Amino acid sequence: MIKVLIVAEETERNTFIHNLSKALRENDCRVDIGIDKFWTSEEHFDVIHFHWPEHLSFKINRKSLPPTPFRLRNIKRRINQWKQAGTKLILTRHNIESHEYPVGFSSLYTYLNHVVDGVVHMGDYSLKEFKQSNPEAVSKQAIIPHGWYDNIPNEVSATHARNKLNLDEKSYVILAFGALRKKEEEDFILSAFNALDTPNKVLLIPRGFYYNNVLLFRLFDYLQLGFYKRWVKKKSKLLESKEVMWDQRFIPIEEIQDYFNASNVVLIPRLEILNSGNVPMAFYFKKSVIGPNQGNVGSILHETKNFIFDVTDTSSLSQALKDAQASAELGMANYTYAKNNWDWNTIGKQHEQFYKSLF
Repeated sequence: MIKVLIVAEETERNTFIHNLSKALRENDCRVDIGIDKFWTSEEHFDVIHFHWPEHLSFKINRKSLPPTPFRLRNIKRRINQWKQAGTKLILTRHNIESHEYPVGFSSLYTYLNHVVDGVVHMGDYSLKEFKQSNPEAVSKQAIIPHGWYDNIPNEVSATHARNKLNLDEKSYVILAFGALRKKEEEDFILSAFNALDTPNKVLLIPRGFYYNNVLLFRLFDYLQLGFYKRWVKKKSKLLESKEVMWDQRFIPIEEIQDYFNASNVVLIPRLEILNSGNVPMAFYFKKSVIGPNQGNVGSILHETKNFIFDVTDTSSLSQALKDAQASAELGMANYTYAKNNWDWNTIGKQHEQFYKSLF
């Protein structure tokens, strides 16, 4: 039995770690999960599996801050201790660089890319890009896809979901799920949506962009101060007048089905991307997907005959939004593809085999 420590948090905000750990336990692995255990545990682990390098740094209200030079030295010291104990280090490459602080985290990303014994990629694009940008890395490489979200409740009809969200049955509903990280992302999709010549169009943005990189707004968010709430409410009302249902809230797992079942298509609203859990989530809910022609996302959408857009051209997104209206039958094909390719039991076996190959 392989003893594995996953350096991450198991939360309802993203059940990826829960699904992966469950699949590993069903495939001859003993799994512990936790960030603190990386620093404090005196147990021996055969494998330590990193997912997001940011977890080794500091957090303020769920936002990771770049490591100080002192913190980076401590990370390196601790990793050396694990390696000397014979532990193999694995990194799953969710992102090429940090979303919020690419420069601040570049040293940590570069260090992990070169010190780990193995790298898991979620697609061929990531593998090729990694080899090109890290030619001197000697780690073993494996392609293991992102599993689907078949653990999320899916029990409500489209009619029920639309009634709950106060959406008309005849509306063409586009769902941009997941937090918008940049003002440019929001501006891009709003521009393309406004140019879309389709009656009864509705754009759902459950977690729109707000200036979360400004410390003052983070403080408002953390303390739930009235000024922050009034700002969110004002922006929400402004956008609703443009057929956009905008909010700034985290969607609990039991409500996810309402948004996906109420929608016609799912939009991946990224201008820079490698992977997106919203693709397997949309496939699970039998939805067609529109996404940027970038990273593993672009490759998957192209392979499955979904819809891609050029991140430099809003008209290409408007056209994709229009083309996707007649794609209802694609949803079932997406579901079948996910069931055949992104099953967690298979993914668990692939991880176990990759772990064993390092010894």
